[in-house]
Amino acid sequence: MLSYLVHFIHAFLPVALITGMLLALWGPLSGRKTVRPLLLSLALGLLAGAAVYPVSVRMETLTAARTFLFGTAILAALGNAALLFLPDKRSGALPLVKWWGALFFTAALAAVAGFLFLVHVAEQALSVVTVLNTELILNIGGVLAGIALIALLIPLTAHLGAKNGTKVLSGVLLFASLLLAAQWSAEVLLGMMRLELIELTSIRLSIVAKITKYLYLLPYLQALLIVALALVFFRRRPTVAASELAGMQKAQRRKARSLVLLELRWFKAALGCVGLILAVCLYYDLYASRPVKISPPTMMTPDPAGLIKIGVDQVMDGKLHRYAMVTDDGHVVRFVLINRSMGMGSKIGVVYDACMLCGDMGYIQEKNEVICIACNVRIFLPSIGKAGGCNPIPLVHSIEGGQVVISVAELDKGAKYFTEVVTRKVKDPVTGKELENTKAPFRHEYKGRTYFFESEESGEKFQKSPESYVGDQQSRYYRVQGFQEAGS
Repeated sequence: MLSYLVHFIHAFLPVALITGMLLALWGPLSGRKTVRPLLLSLALGLLAGAAVYPVSVRMETLTAARTFLFGTAILAALGNAALLFLPDKRSGALPLVKWWGALFFTAALAAVAGFLFLVHVAEQALSVVTVLNTELILNIGGVLAGIALIALLIPLTAHLGAKNGTKVLSGVLLFASLLLAAQWSAEVLLGMMRLELIELTSIRLSIVAKITKYLYLLPYLQALLIVALALVFFRRRPTVAASELAGMQKAQRRKARSLVLLELRWFKAALGCVGLILAVCLYYDLYASRPVKISPPTMMTPDPAGLIKIGVDQVMDGKLHRYAMVTDDGHVVRFVLINRSMGMGSKIGVVYDACMLCGDMGYIQEKNEVICIACNVRIFLPSIGKAGGCNPIPLVHSIEGGQVVISVAELDKGAKYFTEVVTRKVKDPVTGKELENTKAPFRHEYKGRTYFFESEESGEKFQKSPESYVGDQQSRYYRVQGFQEAGS
C-alpha cells in the first residue's frame, strides 16, 4: 500500500499543485468557465499517458515514447511560464493564447504523471495471485488514498492561490515549472543518448546522474511550495477586530466570524495534507524503502581441535540463528542454524548463509518461512538443509552429545561463497614474514585460497611450486560448481 501511495504522490503531486494554481490564476478572468476546460484537459492527458505506456511497451518503443512525452512536457511548461509574464490584455488574441497554453501544459503534465505512475508500478503487481486478498486490497487502498489526497489538494491550492495575488502566484508557478523542466530534461537527455540521437559523453551522463540523484526531493519541495502559499494566505486572510465585531449586528457578526473560521479551516486543511505527504514520503525514504539487512552474526572461534560446537538447546526455538567465522585469509564465512521441525521435534538445519543462485546477501525469517533477501523467494522451514533452488547451501555437520559440531575445514571450503573480507594478520608462505592481508603488496590465489607476499620475487617462487610451501590442500568450493556433497 505504502509503495503505491508514494509513487502516486511522486507522479501526481505536481498535477495538483499546478492545476490548483492555474485555476487560481484564471478564475478571476473566466470564472466557472475555467474549471471545466482544465479538468477536461487533465482527463485527456491522463488517458493519453495511460495509453502511451502499454502501446510503447508492446511495440518496444518505450524509450522513444518516454523521450517524446517528456520533451513535449518541457515545451509546454516553458511556454506556459513565458506566457505568464506577457502583459495582460482584456482583448485580442493574447489572452486566448495564454489560456490554450495553460490547457496544453495541464494536459502534458497529466500525461507525464499517468505515464510515470505506470512505469513506477510496472514491476509491482497489485497482487501475486488472481484472487482477492489482503495485498490486493491494501495496494488498491494506496491508489484510492492517493486519488483522494490529490483531489483534495487541487481545490485547496486553488483557494490558497486565489488569495496570494497574481505576482506571488506567477512566481510560485514559474518555480514549480522549472523544477519539473529540470527533471524532464534529464529524462530527455538520457533518452536521446539511448536512441543515439546525440553522442553519449561523460558530461551528459554526469548531468543526468546528478539530477536523478536528487529527484526524491521533488515532492518535498512541491509540498513546501504549498506551505508557502498557505502562509501567505494566512497572513492575508480576512480578520475582524473585536471593536469591529462589537459594532455589528448579531447576524452580521455571526457571518464575519464564520468567514474567519472558514478561512482558518482552509489553512489547516492545507497544512494537514502537506503534513501527511511529508510523513508518508519521509517514512518511505528513511525506513520502508531501505533494503532489508541481515542481523549481525555471532562470531565464533574454533576450539584447539578445529571444531565449532553449538548447543542444540540454544537453537531449538525455531528462530534463525546466524553465526560467522573468519578464515585464515580473512574471508567472513556466515552460517545459519534453525530448528526446521516447526516445534514438532529437533531437526536442526545447518546451512551456509548463502545461495547458489543469488550469492551471499543472506536470509531472514518471517514466521514459518525463510526469505532469500536477493530475490525475495520464500522457503518453507522444513526445506532448510536441502540443496537446490534458492535454498541455503547445506553445510556438513554432525550432532554429538547435544551439540551441533562443525569443522573449520568444512566452513573454510565455503569461503568463496562469501565476498566480505576483513583485515587479518597473515604470513608470507615463502619467507614467513607477517603481513596484513588487506595491505599486502602481492597476492596469489591457489585452489580458492588467497596467499599474500611481501615481494614480487616471493610471489613468483610460490607460483612455480605452491605445493612445496602449503602442501596438498583441498580446493574451496565455488558457486558455479553447485552444491558439493561430503567427500566430493
